[in-house]
Amino acid sequence: GLSWPQLSYIAEDEKGHVVGYVLAKMEEEDEEPHGHITSLAVQREYRRLGLAQRLMNQTARAMVEVYNCRYVTLHVRVSNRAAYHLYSEVLQFRTMET
Repeated sequence: GLSWPQLSYIAEDEKGHVVGYVLAKMEEEDEEPHGHITSLAVQREYRRLGLAQRLMNQTARAMVEVYNCRYVTLHVRVSNRAAYHLYSEVLQFRTMET
């Protein structure tokens, strides 16, 4: 089972087929509660429709409402330009070197 089921969402097409998802969790070892995006994916033909942004917003809202989340982290390769643009420009994530 999922440890944080209220933080994972799917997007379906009109026939009920899954076309995207977000999996997330809470990082509980620090003093300040924060979320982590484990995985976000949208099928290629459904990209650029706002699904990833809606999935991320839904997850972030649940993190705040259910767990009093202060911030969210994720990992993305700089070479994944589409994902990097989504996180940095659309969703306003800040870059931190690891």
